[in-house]
Amino acid sequence: MDMGDEEMSEIKLCRECGVPLMVSREHTWHDNGIITQTADPDHRMIFYESANLDGLFSGVEEILGLSIEKIVLESKRREVKEYVEKMMSPLTLKAAKYLGIGKVIDKLSKNGRAFGYGEIGLVDRRRKGDEGDFVTMSVRNPHSVLFFAGEVLGAWEAIDGREHYVEREQVDDDTFHITCRPGPHPIELQERLKVRHFKYKPGDITYERCSTCDVPSGVGKYNWNLGAGTITHPENNRRMAIFSPMGLEAILDDLEAELGEAIPEVVIEAQRRHVRATMDDLSWLGDQERYRRMMGFRGLCNITYFQREEGRVSITMENPCVPLLAVGQTQGMVELAAGADASDYKFERAPDGDLSIEITLG
Repeated sequence: MDMGDEEMSEIKLCRECGVPLMVSREHTWHDNGIITQTADPDHRMIFYESANLDGLFSGVEEILGLSIEKIVLESKRREVKEYVEKMMSPLTLKAAKYLGIGKVIDKLSKNGRAFGYGEIGLVDRRRKGDEGDFVTMSVRNPHSVLFFAGEVLGAWEAIDGREHYVEREQVDDDTFHITCRPGPHPIELQERLKVRHFKYKPGDITYERCSTCDVPSGVGKYNWNLGAGTITHPENNRRMAIFSPMGLEAILDDLEAELGEAIPEVVIEAQRRHVRATMDDLSWLGDQERYRRMMGFRGLCNITYFQREEGRVSITMENPCVPLLAVGQTQGMVELAAGADASDYKFERAPDGDLSIEITLG
């Protein structure tokens, strides 16, 4: 556990495994391949490679030949605003507007650092109830610039009660200022598609757990630099973060609604390319149980079927999330493990939510 150079005593840690208590208290790792917020069991979370986020967005833009920034920002804003309004009572929101805004910002900043979103802080704010109001947040080394900007915008709208727009300024190589000001959004998305909810199936994934805070012991093996707001893999230094897949799924749904039916194919291809450019640990293919536990540990799914034969890999996932990314990730990893340059894929979502993927090498 690396806490960084700054004193992080205000973020309490588990005395046994060193994981921030706001992580262990607010999240539950289940035996069926999902992670949920303890206070809201319907709100799913994932422990995921955060470099994948901006890599995915830039890959989609490269394939499409156009910017998706405004759609990503608007979709994330809407998702976060709805969630904050759900989690904070009207009385709490009203108090935040007039009395405790500094405490709310401090809470959001601490959560961001503990969850791997980067080094977050307040730069400046003005709140007099007129059009000159603003809030500017700083983030160094963000998990995703677009995600963070949308998160700040959505949270601030929920607290302030007015519609805002967001401005982004890069102040040095890895630091950004995000400013929210009262005003209309630059775009309005179509009405959001109804999210399909599936009943979670039980599982039998077991983890060695911290006897004090109950998180899987593997969580404490990551390097949690609370000063920098980063979580990194102890061996390959890959960046991780804890966030809701619901926001990412909403973004992909909104992209399809706005840009057309070709988006799923584009997203899968962008994810395949990103995996091929960044992945190096392929030992999972020779250890199916290790791969199953790895996917469950990240809250992505429970793999219940895995068959590998000459030129073909077939996988069934129960309780999957972000299915398009799962298809692209599987395709890229199978190609890398086989030393192949290309492959074909087929996937199907069953009525009960199961995701079946078949990768056939060319």
